Amino acid sequence: MPGGSRRWIRSSMDWLVAEFGRDILLRPIALPAEVIPDGYDGSRAAATELCGRVDGRMDLRPGQCGLSFELNGVRRPSNRGTTVVVKEQHGRWSRGVGQNQIELSPTLAADPVALIAIYAHEVGHELLLGGERITLTRRPDHEPLTDLITVFYGLGIFTANAAYERRPRPNGRGKQPVARGYLREAALAEALAYYALLRGERHPDWDRHLDPPVRRGMRNQLAILHR
Repeated sequence: MPGGSRRWIRSSMDWLVAEFGRDILLRPIALPAEVIPDGYDGSRAAATELCGRVDGRMDLRPGQCGLSFELNGVRRPSNRGTTVVVKEQHGRWSRGVGQNQIELSPTLAADPVALIAIYAHEVGHELLLGGERITLTRRPDHEPLTDLITVFYGLGIFTANAAYERRPRPNGRGKQPVARGYLREAALAEALAYYALLRGERHPDWDRHLDPPVRRGMRNQLAILHR
């Protein structure tokens, strides 16, 4: 990221505040129990309804984007130090005639946290690219910026918790790392810490909903920021 992750996160978050308004930054953060309904059953109908909740959170008008669960994600390996991490395409935003489109992998319906994270990322494309606030040529960092806008809109718990997991290998021999999104856990911890700082939160109670590695990283970064 230009200038390093810390400088990029701060300048990009400041840009989002200037572009969309501080009132969005100060909205209550979205907690899993408040967004995912009791009895969520992983059906296509339940997943569509959950995406509608994200629409409301991110100020997307009803029907602004078409939605389908027909994306056939392609796995591609990426190096993470000495570890090969599987990167899957779970979501895609594209321009359409009269209506832009968001396509999601049907497997996301079974994992509401990942569904919210991936769908919020694609809605971020609609807000940034579809709203012509940025262009691909002027913001080559548009993918990590689109992860960051989910933090700005209060959905960072989902983005962070869905960023990385270890999944059983198809052959049953151990587990393989699977990455989602473009900001890794360390960068998301920094982003959430700066988000909390901008909100005037020294010890936010919502951090208990974060996976332990992100929670520890965020608390460390927030302590540094307050020094």
